[in-house]
Amino acid sequence: MSNKISIAAIIISLVSLCGSVVCLIIAGNNAAAAPAAPAQSAVEESGTEQYVMYVGTNDKDTYKLEMGTEEAKDIVDSVCLKYFPYGYTLQEATGAWTDEKNNITHEYTLVCYFDGADKETVHKAADELIEKLNQNSILIEQDTISIEYYSGK
Repeated sequence: MSNKISIAAIIISLVSLCGSVVCLIIAGNNAAAAPAAPAQSAVEESGTEQYVMYVGTNDKDTYKLEMGTEEAKDIVDSVCLKYFPYGYTLQEATGAWTDEKNNITHEYTLVCYFDGADKETVHKAADELIEKLNQNSILIEQDTISIEYYSGK
């Protein structure tokens, strides 16, 4: 089971990293098209905790998606809004892992980013998602980052 989780974590992390790079490239290309409103000032926060939750959607008993992807996304979105009303980022991804019978399973995965969150709240959200989506576990990453809310000159 731990090999399955380790492999899934590596694959999902790589998919997430690739998705982030693509988003950064797209955002850079669109920066000139949609200028930000004039800024009052930039707000920087060093040492901010960021949590990233990788929420698989395959049912833990059948290893299959038992609901539509939009329904799964709506569930994750409503739980995120409940626990992180100040904001979060939600990305769609695909993960894969090998089960205890050596079967490869692909899984629609939702990746949630929470800046400035605390571990207790992240765990409460994960507990609710584990129950609502019938999961064995949810992968959670924690990093200390520096962030800047920049609004322009």
